[in-house]
Amino acid sequence: MAYSIAPKDKSASKAVRRIARERLEDSVALVAADRMPRVALVHELRKNVKKTRALLRLVRPGFEAYARENAALREAGRMIADLREADVLAQCFDTVAARVYTPPEVLATLRDRVIRPPAADADPDEVLKAHAEKVAEIAGRARKWKVAEAGFDAFETGLERSWTAAQKAMRAALAEPSGETLHLWRKRVKDHWYHARILQPVWPEMMTHHMDAAETLGETLGDARDLAFLAEALAGLPEAAEIRAAAQAEEARLLADAKVLGRPFLSESAGGLSRRWRGWWELWREA
Repeated sequence: MAYSIAPKDKSASKAVRRIARERLEDSVALVAADRMPRVALVHELRKNVKKTRALLRLVRPGFEAYARENAALREAGRMIADLREADVLAQCFDTVAARVYTPPEVLATLRDRVIRPPAADADPDEVLKAHAEKVAEIAGRARKWKVAEAGFDAFETGLERSWTAAQKAMRAALAEPSGETLHLWRKRVKDHWYHARILQPVWPEMMTHHMDAAETLGETLGDARDLAFLAEALAGLPEAAEIRAAAQAEEARLLADAKVLGRPFLSESAGGLSRRWRGWWELWREA
């Protein structure tokens, strides 16, 4: 089913259990099937972890098991992080390097210095198997998860917190752009994007535009973040000066785009946003 609440969900607890189990059981099935290229597989597994963590943040105030389950999901994500991060940095390096002439032998040596593969003693298949086992344990516990509040009350505080966190992260990133501040801003925007997707059925026509804006901002920030991390990895390497300059120039352009997108998108107060969405929720439940 879609990553969203549904009319058939009789309570917030049942909605959270269903959505979480669908994402986590999908990960277990993907690893067991072993049919996807590794890069694509790891990307999907990480997305399922992020979606589930965002779901728990949405109901965090009324979810007593939040600390335990969020920590378990964070650990599951870290288990496969190295398999993804090297691929992302390599892709970013290759894209930027293609715009700047560098002697092939210099480029190859530079790439080897910058792109650090996963630890040699880590068998990717074993890592993926361990990840699937960890995720399956969480999915099993999800059958008994309970959210204290009912109706929109179950989501309101978490929604406001994620929105406020995105606003705070935006201010920090615009004041002092870096790989880390851009990464945090993107994470908080992604959280809100996931929350909008979860609640999208309350008014699909209105929420679709909001979700599209959040997705565009998140993708822009993701590209800027990758470039910032690449520039940081190239710092202090004279032979990489032109590639680093190209990465920084593109990062600056994307940051300017993110500023234009982010400021109006995140301008509404958290209370104003939640009041509007509560009104839509009540109309949806009455239909």
